[in-house]
Amino acid sequence: MSDGERMNFCLSDLVPPLRWSDAARITALADRPGLPDAWWRTLPLHRVLAVLDAEALGDLLTGLALDHWPAAAVGDVLPALHVLDPDEADDPQVAIALDRAGSWHGLLALSGRELADQPFVKARPVLTALFTAVFLRMSPEEAPVPEPVPEPVFEPAAAPVPESVPELVEVPPEEPVSEIPELIDAAFGDLDDQTWMVAQNRVFADEPSDPDQLARLLAVHPTVIHDLEAALRDRLSRWLALPEAKPYNEHLTRLTETFGTAVPKDRFVAAAEWHERELRSLEVPAWRFVLATLPGYRLSGDWLVDGDIEDLRERTRSLIASAERPPTVPRALEMIGSLGIRPDVARQWLESVPQLRAQKASQIDPDRQPGGQHGGQQGGQQGGQQGGLKDVALTRRCFRQPDGRWWLRVDVTADHLQGAEVPLPSGFAAYVGLAPGEDRMVRSAAGEVGLSWHARPVLGSLRRILGEVAAEEGSHIFLTLSEEGMLRVRHLPAAEGGDETSRALRLVGYTAPSGTPDQAARVIATRVGLSAPVGRPELLARLRERGDRDLLSLLG
Repeated sequence: MSDGERMNFCLSDLVPPLRWSDAARITALADRPGLPDAWWRTLPLHRVLAVLDAEALGDLLTGLALDHWPAAAVGDVLPALHVLDPDEADDPQVAIALDRAGSWHGLLALSGRELADQPFVKARPVLTALFTAVFLRMSPEEAPVPEPVPEPVFEPAAAPVPESVPELVEVPPEEPVSEIPELIDAAFGDLDDQTWMVAQNRVFADEPSDPDQLARLLAVHPTVIHDLEAALRDRLSRWLALPEAKPYNEHLTRLTETFGTAVPKDRFVAAAEWHERELRSLEVPAWRFVLATLPGYRLSGDWLVDGDIEDLRERTRSLIASAERPPTVPRALEMIGSLGIRPDVARQWLESVPQLRAQKASQIDPDRQPGGQHGGQQGGQQGGQQGGLKDVALTRRCFRQPDGRWWLRVDVTADHLQGAEVPLPSGFAAYVGLAPGEDRMVRSAAGEVGLSWHARPVLGSLRRILGEVAAEEGSHIFLTLSEEGMLRVRHLPAAEGGDETSRALRLVGYTAPSGTPDQAARVIATRVGLSAPVGRPELLARLRERGDRDLLSLLG
């Protein structure tokens, strides 16, 4: 059953601007053969898709977005994009736009007008591909033929959690694991539509969607989403406690005994043949169900970690830094075994930890000064930045963006526009994996750019990129390397006016309305690596420690 058939939604339920606009005055909606008047707010979507196929509806919505709502963010035009797997929008134009935006959420935050202003990006085919991908998921003809199920009943809150589960598939004692997917399907095959959506997009999602966004998609109050999720998690706990779930619990035990404190995601997914099979009841890969029930483990990027990944990384750095002298690679691999890292993934784990570098002499250097001071500063200045190899969170002009990566802000000068190289702070250089004495090329949307670290770490000329984004002296660019080693560049024109709070937010890459000074301080604190709520004195102390004098002058 497709998403469109599971949900009795009309187009205006899924496209909020249609509710804000006088849709009757939008001529593109009127006189559609086979569709009644006001079809966008009266006809269930699966019936619309029987007349207008997914691509035609995607093209129609693209025209509306560009012609009538050019200032609306793409993700606000069709919020369902936030719960779409980016792989489903597999289109070359989308790939180009995604590279320019830097992340999926960054792409959805762009308006149609901003998308059209991006170099190399063609807004119309990008939007059509994105919108079509959502409608394809809801299109009846794209969905597999389901097994017969009772007609679903829509209710405003969670259905009562049953004290027992449906009759389970009998598991042969000699091969219990082979029947686990059927075991799960039998237990969760009767979810009502709203609970099924919460299961897909919250409980068993690779990246859980925001409850408020899901509430808007389902046209219910956010408390309904929270209640449905709580009821489903309670039902899951009850099922795990049943005797029928014993084979599944034994599987979880085997995994935890095998994984240790950290395991690459691909190894977790491949740990059992059935992990990659789709569960018919939930329409998610089985490994996502396993992840949701694996006690203590959390998926962070490419790693599944028992606990917090940043804590394990910090313990790794501290362990290596505590050695009297930089250990050899074999010794480092042996040392981190005390952290619960299994030998077969130890080298891979070391290579994944920022601020650890394998030197040519097969030694590990944890970015420390002589004397064992981790994260300290060396004397002198390098290109206007504080010197020394240190944690990127303590590096001037480096900010963690919503995609989870650290980006360096470069304030554009006349020299940059003429092709001068761009000095990099050593903390950021270490974060992107550059080592002293190293030269390498990285790909960008405008061709290859050189990275090197000799007298100081530098990035080669960005003249072509700056020209393409129409950068001017005084504007800002934010730089990072993607997981694939692609140089990503985001341009922000110089601020024209605005209060000091708005200007400070702009310097950390935040361009939404500033709100209150306290809200702005929370945003800035997060972007300089302060995870817990902090007061203004703590934020100012962090900025002084980093050397962000421009921010201090605006906030102090």
